[in-house]
Amino acid sequence: MTKARYIFWDSDNTLAENGELHWTKHVETAARFGVTLNDSHRGQIYHNNGHQNWTWMNKELGLKTDQETYLEEVDIWYAEHVGDIPLRPGIAEALAMFKEAGCRQCVVSNGRRNSVLLALNAREIVPHFDFILCKEDYEGRKPSPAPYLTALRKMEDTINDTVLLHECLAIEDDPIGVTSAAKAGIPVIHRRLHRSDPAAAEAIVSVFDEPEFLQACRSFI
Repeated sequence: MTKARYIFWDSDNTLAENGELHWTKHVETAARFGVTLNDSHRGQIYHNNGHQNWTWMNKELGLKTDQETYLEEVDIWYAEHVGDIPLRPGIAEALAMFKEAGCRQCVVSNGRRNSVLLALNAREIVPHFDFILCKEDYEGRKPSPAPYLTALRKMEDTINDTVLLHECLAIEDDPIGVTSAAKAGIPVIHRRLHRSDPAAAEAIVSVFDEPEFLQACRSFI
């Protein structure tokens, strides 16, 4: 197996376990504006970023406040609780492992920059990354390859050299992220969010527990 030199991390629920906090921030903020979210809405909230969630709630659930106000309120709530977010098991070790091996690392997220940076700064892992790309940095979103194609160009600009796809590795929790990276030609480790989740077909390996995750990472260095 070719060794990886460039590591492309997803953020939400891959680096930090923030899915429940993202859900709760929308539940509590939407309630203040008279909209009730229930468990049937979890999938929608999880797969959307803040702008998309506002648009959906405005159109489908009758949310009456403007987008700027809603997102500001969401971000205030999230900032007040972001210290509660843990890293996923094995992430600190994997980041250090790749750094020691001389790999260049970055983040490729569907999320809004403000939200992503709040979580990563709270866990003090931002210095591991050459750059962090969020929804504001590209057109389209995962599962489109656009986020990863943008990240590949950014990495080439960063190192001032060509990045070979077989020397890259993406790490994603969500099958739509796996699809995005695979469409861009990048091998992907699927770190499932739940043990019972099915393996993403386009991933080269699908893991859940910390030991198997670290072993999968170690096999690339």
